[in-house]
Amino acid sequence: MSRGYVHLDEQDRVAIQVWLRHGLSAGRIALELGRSRSTILRELGRNGWKGKRGGLDRGYDPVKAERRARRLARRPRVKRKLVVGSSLWNRVVDLLKQGLSPAQIARTLREMAEPERLSHDTIYTALYAMPRGQLRSDVLKLTRRQHHARRPQRGSKGPRKPPIPDMTLIDQRPDEVDKRVVPGHWEGDLIIGKGNLSQIGVLVERATLYVVLVKLPNSNAATVARAFSKILNRFDAQWRRSLTFDQGSEMRQHKTLTQKTSVKVYFAHPHSPWERGICENTNGLLRQYLPKGTDLSVHSQRHLDAIAWQMNVRPRKSLGWAAPAALFLPKGAFNFSQYWSSPKTLKAPTLIPR
Repeated sequence: MSRGYVHLDEQDRVAIQVWLRHGLSAGRIALELGRSRSTILRELGRNGWKGKRGGLDRGYDPVKAERRARRLARRPRVKRKLVVGSSLWNRVVDLLKQGLSPAQIARTLREMAEPERLSHDTIYTALYAMPRGQLRSDVLKLTRRQHHARRPQRGSKGPRKPPIPDMTLIDQRPDEVDKRVVPGHWEGDLIIGKGNLSQIGVLVERATLYVVLVKLPNSNAATVARAFSKILNRFDAQWRRSLTFDQGSEMRQHKTLTQKTSVKVYFAHPHSPWERGICENTNGLLRQYLPKGTDLSVHSQRHLDAIAWQMNVRPRKSLGWAAPAALFLPKGAFNFSQYWSSPKTLKAPTLIPR
């Protein structure tokens, strides 16, 4: 059948009883309800139907069947592994407070000295199964994404901006960038604050997902080129090969950036955020720390470094559950198990190699 499976309801059960009394077979009832024959047979079998004798339907009571179905729906089939108030629950909540998603928590617990096997679905189920109240509200606020539906975007009716001079489109980007095997290829963007009056620069290395945040006093092209050049020049040459950006006016001085860093700048097509999907996803994750509609100028560079560090120590599924810091920083500079075994010490070391 084309539709997804839906449990029988009280109306279906009353109809089953009526059709049974009229002598319809299980197959014919299934056809009338748009169900499979096995669904009807299981429903009759689990509720004591014994067929018709002497013209009377024996055993099937739709009221009792509905009451039984509701009772079983409320009862968990297996004992829950994650229970509110248990030591494991407290550990999960502690990791939520540190910014990890349920999937990252599940992987982190598996990597500990005393591993705990817990799926992210189990964590989500436990969170949303909590009774309504202040405790549930406080815990759900720790989850990363707080909106439940994507908001439609409205196009601008203002005048078109002049094209960026001498730009190289993403079509001419080498294949090695797309394959994410060679390090040193970055994606960039600006996160904009309330009223378009504040901004923060975002750089994400494509191979390791390592994040760098840059405090910007304004979005002037000269300011952005200068700030990005300062950051990128802190890396060795093999870590600064290319940068993919959108066609925002803040990158009009991309040639200056290339001259100062030797980083080749490529531009995505207009209205094509999927061409910089890694950075777009990172922007969404950063909104946990830098919410929309807030003044971003209040964040110091030190605070932005701490936020980036939280992003870089998380295990990432697309990296085989490695942390970006373990792949980007010099070998041995970051010990995943040691760091997450003592989560209270969240001070970031030097985030950007100098």
